[in-house]
This record gives sequence, C-alpha cells and structure tokens, in this order.
Amino acid sequence: MLGLVLLAGCPKPTPVQEAPRQLEPGAVARLVRPDVGDKASWGADVHRALLKAGQPVTRDTACQVLAIIEQESGYEADPEVPNLGRVVKGEVDAVFERLGPIADPVRRVLLDHTADGARGTFEQRLGEVRTEQQADRLYREIVGFHMDRHPHVARAMALVAPDFVEEHNPITTSGSMQVSVGWAIETGAADGLGAAEVRDALYTQRGGVRFGTARLFVHDADYRDPRFRFADYNAGVWASRNAAVQALASNLTGIDIALDGDILRYDSDGEPSHEISNTVKVLLAVAADHPDDLSDRRVRQDARLEKTSAFDGSDTVRIVRDAWSAKQGRPAPYAWMPMVSLDSPKMKSGRTTEWFADNVKRRYDACLGRGR
Repeated sequence: MLGLVLLAGCPKPTPVQEAPRQLEPGAVARLVRPDVGDKASWGADVHRALLKAGQPVTRDTACQVLAIIEQESGYEADPEVPNLGRVVKGEVDAVFERLGPIADPVRRVLLDHTADGARGTFEQRLGEVRTEQQADRLYREIVGFHMDRHPHVARAMALVAPDFVEEHNPITTSGSMQVSVGWAIETGAADGLGAAEVRDALYTQRGGVRFGTARLFVHDADYRDPRFRFADYNAGVWASRNAAVQALASNLTGIDIALDGDILRYDSDGEPSHEISNTVKVLLAVAADHPDDLSDRRVRQDARLEKTSAFDGSDTVRIVRDAWSAKQGRPAPYAWMPMVSLDSPKMKSGRTTEWFADNVKRRYDACLGRGR
C-alpha cells in the first residue's frame, strides 16, 4: 500500500521524443515516383547528398529533395527545355541589338565560324541546342575558339575582367534541381572545384542532386510548413521569413510594400544598393513609433543581416514582432509566402513563387505517402 501511495505521488516521466528514423539508400529509392526507371541510383544520390549537406536522411528531408527534382526536371539529369534553341537565339539577339550599327559585323566576326569537326557554324548551332548542357558547352566552345585565335586578348581579359566569360554565360540555372550556377560555383570553390568543373558536374545526376540539396538546406530556418523552404529555394534564402517581417511592418504602419522577401534593394549583380528600399523606409516608420527602443541607425544596420539567421535576433525584428503581437493579441507569424513573379525565358509567364511552392508541396505530400 505504501508503495502504491509513493508511486501515485511521483510525477509522470516526460515522454522522450524519438528522433526520426534514418533511412538507408534503398528506403529513399522507394520514395521515388513509381514511373521512374532507375530508382536505386536516385535514392543513392539523394542519400549521399543529404549526408554531404549535414542533414539527417529521413522521409521528410528525402521527400523535400525528391519533390524539387520532380518539379524541376522530372528526374532528368540534363532535361530538354522546349524551344531552348529559340530562347538562346533570342538572348543572343538581345545582346547584339545593344551594339547598334556595329551589331551585324560583330556578330559575323564572333559567330560566322565552323569549329573543327562541326557540321555548321556557331550561328547555326545556336538554334539547334536542346538542353542546357548543349547551350553551355557551345558558349564555352565559342569563347575558347576565339581565345585560341587571339591569345593576347585572352590574357588581357584574364587580367582585366577574370569573371567576364562566366558572367555572360546564358545558362544561369541547371541540373535536375535547377540550382543557381553562380551559387553552385561559390559552393564548389570550397572543395577546390573550378567554375567549369562545377558546371560539368551539374549536368550529371549526382552533381545536380548534390548542389541542389546543399542549396535547399543551406539555411536553418525553422519553418513548420515545408512550403516556405520550397519558396526560399525559388525566391532566395530567408525570403519567407523576411516576407513575414515585411507583412508585419506594413500592417503596423499602414504602408503597402512588396512582400518579396528582400529587405534591401539589390543591383543587377546581386549586391546591396546604396538606394534605400521601400521596406527599410517602412521599418524606419516603425522605429519612429518606438524612439526609445529603436534608432534609424540600428534599423539600417539590422537590415544588412537579412540573408542570415542573425536577423531573427535583431532589435528591429524583435520590436516589429512584439508590436504586431501587442496590436493583434496573438503571436506574430514567422513566415509569409513571398509574392514574387517568375520571369524566365525557360518557363511560361504568369507563374509565381507561390505557384512553385504549392506544386512542390503537392509532390512532397505524394512522396510521403509512398514506400510505407
């Protein structure tokens, strides 16, 4: 009886939260869409890529990667892009049009040549490309052809503008997960890989999955709904968290701004512009309502943290969230769907980041239901 009384008085032990079960490559393969031929190789590459990215291999993480692959390429390492030849020609035409009266002679000098073993001129072959790899390699072939013919110019370019060739490559996203080539090159440099090596790797199944997975999990945003991570994959790291900060600040001030996930304004090279953004103007309006807690200088300093996890702990974000919660009587949302229109010659017009995130989420949910 005494034992029963003592037991009744003891607090119940807190249940231990079990870690998600780690999957082997074969289990990942069973999550691949049923109509895909070589499930084993995709499962192995996703498993390897998640470990490389420092992520646990669970149904959740594996299905996030597989959903991106399915959305972006349909399980093709180097997918064909409809009308890619016409798209590439259009991009080339736009470049030459900017040269005005000298466009035609410059075009002939650059493209009216036939490389050894080729069946047509560079101009003719541009319209025949079907995949990103073909377009990328043809671009590099054209550059290499002229560098070999004009070595003095090539050496001067290497000194004066070492990134000129890479910056003008028309292929900016590639592989089975359509990852940003520029981002992949920066990431590959840490492993000692050059730009050409990274580009070639992206056109392989293993390389495309490796860099795409690393990009998907490059930041540690604590999103409860994977739609926001998918949105960040499309719109930029922390875009969903930043869009929430924009939405909260807009609500507090009554000033409408674009909820695009960019706190600062950026130039064509992706560098912060000196011109003040509309979002910062709204955050400064919030600061004006809380002069004892937030200065203009602090807002401007905190805004530069927008692409990092440190932005969460900044005074600006803390005050915006607290003020909104006090006004609404409930916790402030951590994430908001970025309102970004997708403008790419490789996809249909009228699509948005929300469209992308919803489609990937649908594929993610279907993946979770497989392989049980």
